[in-house]
Amino acid sequence: MHAHTVKGRGYRFAEADEAKCLHDIGPFDPDTGIAFARSAPSYTEAFAEAVLEVAAEHPEVVAITAAMEGPTGLHAFASAYPRRFFDVGIAEQHAVTAAAGMAMSGLRPVVAIYSTFLNRAWDQVYYDVGLHRLPVVFCLDRAGVTGDDGPSHHGVSDLALLTKVPGMTVLAPSSYEEVGVMLRWAVGSAGGPVAIRWPKTEAPSSGHTGEGRSARRTAAGGDVCLIGVGKMLAACEEAAEILAAEGCAASVWDPRSVSPLDPVMVQDAGRHPLVVVAEDGVVEGGVGSLVASALAARGGRPPLVRCAGLPVAYLPQGRPAEILASLGLDGPGLAGLVRGDGAR
Repeated sequence: MHAHTVKGRGYRFAEADEAKCLHDIGPFDPDTGIAFARSAPSYTEAFAEAVLEVAAEHPEVVAITAAMEGPTGLHAFASAYPRRFFDVGIAEQHAVTAAAGMAMSGLRPVVAIYSTFLNRAWDQVYYDVGLHRLPVVFCLDRAGVTGDDGPSHHGVSDLALLTKVPGMTVLAPSSYEEVGVMLRWAVGSAGGPVAIRWPKTEAPSSGHTGEGRSARRTAAGGDVCLIGVGKMLAACEEAAEILAAEGCAASVWDPRSVSPLDPVMVQDAGRHPLVVVAEDGVVEGGVGSLVASALAARGGRPPLVRCAGLPVAYLPQGRPAEILASLGLDGPGLAGLVRGDGAR
């Protein structure tokens, strides 16, 4: 039996929305169908703006997605550059293999996919792109805890997986501006594959871009170094404030590049007796383990490293902030980890 359904049927505003039928819309006015304005733009909007600018500068740039033109921020690109836009449908494996072929032909493919859906194309990422060190740029939306979309949409595996692809650069922006800076570098300067991952949240504005950034630095001999991957930078900064009020001196780093790690950040982290790495991905095999290995490789007695991240489990549907808080991935939780209240 084949059933033909009409998404949004019975609600005229959804029926009039040809692109998504109001699917996955945020809070909105039911009387008008208009979404409420956010206080700040999203990371997706930062990408949508940046990819247009980069495409104008680099005619070799093409964009590929898997039935996610609008949600990944490629609608404007598709309108501006229809011959350089490829929607392969719900076939992530084909999207990545096609990108590999295009890269071999001299193009610069930008593959925009949800983090969780890239799992379907792991073999193609590892062998078709990674083995040949092809300059494919993976732009992973909905990375980390997404919340409202349910257990299947949490992007919890990308950090642990992609940092194991030899030659892959993995970047995690913590602000609106960093998305464009990273994309421009990935297209114009990178000599191999690059993954840029961002969450489904508002993107704070920051004037700081570039390598790993020390958001808060202590004098020599600080008590703890907090390293916050991507959006977890905000939680680390909150934890540092809490700890400062208790007389504990904390440094805070925004790594930006988690593979490879910034050697200056590693060097600075090594002068602290305790290092806490916070990431919104599975903690086993994640960024924390990379930091611990880098610190151990320096020789001498390495600092104690505590890794704060997600468990290997199916996370429930819910508000991202509440899920993260329940796992100790907020300011109070990280401060407690430093004290030893919730050591993992």
